[in-house]
Amino acid sequence: MEEIPSLLWGLDPVFLAFPKLYIKDILELNESYQVPGIFFYKEHPIKQVDILGTIVSVREKDNFYSYGVDDSTGVITCTCWKRTVPTSESRSEVRVHQSTSGAKGLDDLMQELYKEEEQKARMELGDVIRVRGYIKVFRGQREIVASLFYKVDDPMLHVQIARMFDVLYLYRNVYDKPFKIPEHMKDPSQEANDQKFVTLSSLISLLSEKIKVFLVENKIQNFYQRELEGVSSLLAIAKTPIAEGDSNITCNIKEIHNIFKEAIHLLLKEGIVFQKGQNRDVYQVTDQDKELYKLTLTAIQEDCKRQKHAEKGCHFLHILRCVRQSYDPNIAETILKRVIGALENNSDIVSTMENYYTAF
Repeated sequence: MEEIPSLLWGLDPVFLAFPKLYIKDILELNESYQVPGIFFYKEHPIKQVDILGTIVSVREKDNFYSYGVDDSTGVITCTCWKRTVPTSESRSEVRVHQSTSGAKGLDDLMQELYKEEEQKARMELGDVIRVRGYIKVFRGQREIVASLFYKVDDPMLHVQIARMFDVLYLYRNVYDKPFKIPEHMKDPSQEANDQKFVTLSSLISLLSEKIKVFLVENKIQNFYQRELEGVSSLLAIAKTPIAEGDSNITCNIKEIHNIFKEAIHLLLKEGIVFQKGQNRDVYQVTDQDKELYKLTLTAIQEDCKRQKHAEKGCHFLHILRCVRQSYDPNIAETILKRVIGALENNSDIVSTMENYYTAF
């Protein structure tokens, strides 16, 4: 993966925040080759994180507690420093201040405060803890050094359920969308150079992304491939010379047609578009197919009224089966996942557990 220059990291809001990542993803982050201690998730530079999990191991040292925290995706060690205990010198200074100011019991109050803080920092196995801190590699193992940590009293699971929905939303709408340098900050000479020397695979990927933007901006419901080939902005991209060896080759009409076909195929794999019925020349745009959305929502609503699905909701594969029976037998899983994701974002349905959904 090609890293974004470190001077531009500050443009990404994720870099300045405490991303709520799953522990599994934290353990699998790629470390930057530019700056040690900085990691990347989907091209987002990350130096600090926010986790919530259950304590599964406890080790106490003189100056810190080492907690193993499990969020059900993985376990990571969190180093939580103890509060600084006042020295004998500082206590004598407090006593001098007491004698001069006339205050009584201030030393005792301070001691009680430090004891209370120490009790808060000491946690037991099974406690739920929230930790904010920076990622560090110690003896080849990744861990979090806490800048803030506290026990979460959550007997009714309100905090954990709210966090679950919050994290799902952030992943879908922020973390899983790669950070890109704003157009006005790109080097025009570099961009022009990139366009001169482009491989076939990168050209297909670029054209696919541009088609995706074109479909969204124009709210296209369905289209033929030849219609896209007639769009001048898209055609100009497809005509970009392809680097082969030391020379550039300009594509002919047939090759341009195949480039468009491969670009659309990428959109099919992502679930952005799909083909319905016998007419395989027409592509339907998933986000604009209101009938598919309505049918999926109705299937979930109706089945959740049945006693069999009343408690846990409907499993994804059951919903897929219903949609294939009533809408189109060739609907792919990626299409339905996109539809269900949109319904969940709109709060039309909720996920009760992994791959189970219910509607109210």
